[in-house]
Amino acid sequence: MTKIIVKGSEKTSSFPSVSVGVHKARCVKVIDLGTQRNEFEGKVSWKPQLLVIWETPDQTNDTSEPLTISKFYTKSLHEKSNLSIDLTSWRGRPFSATEIKAFDIAKLVGVSCLVNVIQGKKRTQIGSIMPLPKGDKIAEQYHTSVLFDLEEFQKGKKETFNQLSEGIRNIILSSKELEGLEVGDD
Repeated sequence: MTKIIVKGSEKTSSFPSVSVGVHKARCVKVIDLGTQRNEFEGKVSWKPQLLVIWETPDQTNDTSEPLTISKFYTKSLHEKSNLSIDLTSWRGRPFSATEIKAFDIAKLVGVSCLVNVIQGKKRTQIGSIMPLPKGDKIAEQYHTSVLFDLEEFQKGKKETFNQLSEGIRNIILSSKELEGLEVGDD
């Protein structure tokens, strides 16, 4: 059972988090969250979003399971987008015009890297991503690879969706593409 400690209006999760520092990591999940509502300074916009999740084999919980860390992205490869900046850093080079047109985000699943974890306002977060140095090895993958494609879900393929956590499923169900849709577990 998950324990949430409440102090005043702040919530602190008892889930262990990846510590601050540079860690070997592997991308284990890429999840298409659909077009999500964003509000900034009173203005509402809708942006296609992704969630990318990495496991960190050197950081484990009480049962020796690698911890995970995630980052939300707007699904854009514009040179100033966070996704493009992180992918360029991870690859160690910018995209060519040809590469950017043909880039398949699904190819990230299973790819190793180094993540620089920094302290955010409320919890640790990924500050940057770098390529794993040549010759460096990383422990075998622990978590099952997951690639969730919203278009496949809309075609009736619900297996991957049903494997996602309830919180992630709720984010997906709040997408513009699925407004008003009721989803069963079949």
